[in-house]
Amino acid sequence: MNEEIKSEQELYNRINEYRKKLRTGALTSLDVQSFIETQSSDLFPDVVLKNLILGNACGWGTYDIATEHFENHIQAFRHFQVFNM
Repeated sequence: MNEEIKSEQELYNRINEYRKKLRTGALTSLDVQSFIETQSSDLFPDVVLKNLILGNACGWGTYDIATEHFENHIQAFRHFQVFNM
């Protein structure tokens, strides 16, 4: 098990590490629970899914790129109700 996750950026990076370990270009909602089971922190599935979606949407660039992508496309995320905003 890993150390406790203290920030959303750390969570994003941890999910990206998990993706690389699985040797896949993208993760799906089916990967949320299996990722959570590898962590020692209590994580909310919706927060994990949000970071997974952001990572997939920006091609798993850095956290800064993912958050910038989110800010640039926030209206689309709202329209398609990707996140509860």
